[in-house]
Amino acid sequence: MSKNSYIPESVNIELTLACNLRCLHCGSGAGKARKGELEFGEFKNLFKGLQKLGCKEVCLLGGEPFLRKDWYEIGASARDCGMEIVFITNGWTINRKIIDGLKRLGKISRIGVSLDGASPEIHDKIRGRKGSFERAWKSALMLRDAGFETGVITTLSKLNFSQIEPMKDLLFGMNITWQLQVASPHGLRFNKELVLDRLEFYEAGKKISHYRNTIPANDLPVCGSHDFGYFSSFLTRYGELPEWHGCSAGIHTLGIMSDGSVKGCLCQHDDFIEDNIRKRNIEEIWNDEKLFSRNRKFRYSMLEGTCKGCKYGNECRAGCSNLSYTITGLIYDNPYCFHAIERDILNFNRTNKK
Repeated sequence: MSKNSYIPESVNIELTLACNLRCLHCGSGAGKARKGELEFGEFKNLFKGLQKLGCKEVCLLGGEPFLRKDWYEIGASARDCGMEIVFITNGWTINRKIIDGLKRLGKISRIGVSLDGASPEIHDKIRGRKGSFERAWKSALMLRDAGFETGVITTLSKLNFSQIEPMKDLLFGMNITWQLQVASPHGLRFNKELVLDRLEFYEAGKKISHYRNTIPANDLPVCGSHDFGYFSSFLTRYGELPEWHGCSAGIHTLGIMSDGSVKGCLCQHDDFIEDNIRKRNIEEIWNDEKLFSRNRKFRYSMLEGTCKGCKYGNECRAGCSNLSYTITGLIYDNPYCFHAIERDILNFNRTNKK
């Protein structure tokens, strides 16, 4: 892939690490604001740089983005640079005033509300605050009724694996999209033993695929996130995109932390911080040929472990870089892959038949 084909089409931007919840699976350990978070003028300059690079959409999140008093001004700055805007919220702060502000802002592509269970017992336990389920669900309905494309985002672990079916029932026919993703084993509060095992991961993929193939999209628009899948021989229509072409971190996506640190994807571990916009502008960072090497410098011979020798390796590049690194400690070894799981199950069955 040539340098000229690298365009940060979609950029995730952390407005603050401050948060009013204490989610167990939070990879960034959100709670208190980072020291020295970006000021409004720095966000404004960032958007101007992203505009020059061809960015079409920014996703503003946290922490909890609406805890920033200047969230509207930041959003307006992105809008004025011609970008579509996505917000992701835990729903605790949403009220009529914020919704009115979102309407004035315009250019809102969609709004995602985190919801990790179909009952307060499950969701509130994961989110670390009583009443968070009621607020999140009420917020999703308010945003939907206000005319925004509204989605629910569910992060799966052993704590809420049993909630997939109840969540399906809750969301059916509600005109709310549903995205499922996987909790990865990093963060200050998340016990690694709570990560889905490979068979649970595959079962979640089966459910998503089944829903997409049997329920009309108008009744339940559902998909798995970028950390779901890859190249199953049996499961179809489980991901956001029709086909998987590898992790897009540093190729078509970019992540900016609230202190100006830059990653190829905001989901990546902090070991993947490339630079900081306080040291160099975003154009220089993006165009630096030495950075974002995980995907830009990939060679088939770099594949390891589960992925080594895989026929899909050149295209897949070991799937989600966050899952690969946090599960195995390696950047090109991802056992959370449908193709690999199906292969291992087939080999296990063959061995047991002998």
